Amino acid sequence: MKWSKLIDFNEQYLQRGYLLKFKAHYPFEEEVIMMVCEGGCCQKGLITISGYKAGINMYVLFPEEANPDGGISTKWLITNWTKWVWPEGDVNSVLVRSQLTYDEI
Repeated sequence: MKWSKLIDFNEQYLQRGYLLKFKAHYPFEEEVIMMVCEGGCCQKGLITISGYKAGINMYVLFPEEANPDGGISTKWLITNWTKWVWPEGDVNSVLVRSQLTYDEI
């Protein structure tokens, strides 16, 4: 599967392993890739998987209302992008894709 714009993504929820790619800056590189991960009882968050910060702790743990059915609500994430993920970012340029397959690694 290739990358799609988050605002055009046709799935209601982002599941564990889904990837988000967006423009960033310090403490990240110019572009960062984060993966949806589990962060405790029924909650999801994001962990950085690219660049210098890859794998260093969870970047954000979303509130329970973001995870109504075991995944992150796509609509909630779009609405709350600048509050919870990247305040200086433009949600219109965020890309998303499903989990990597074995053949892609």
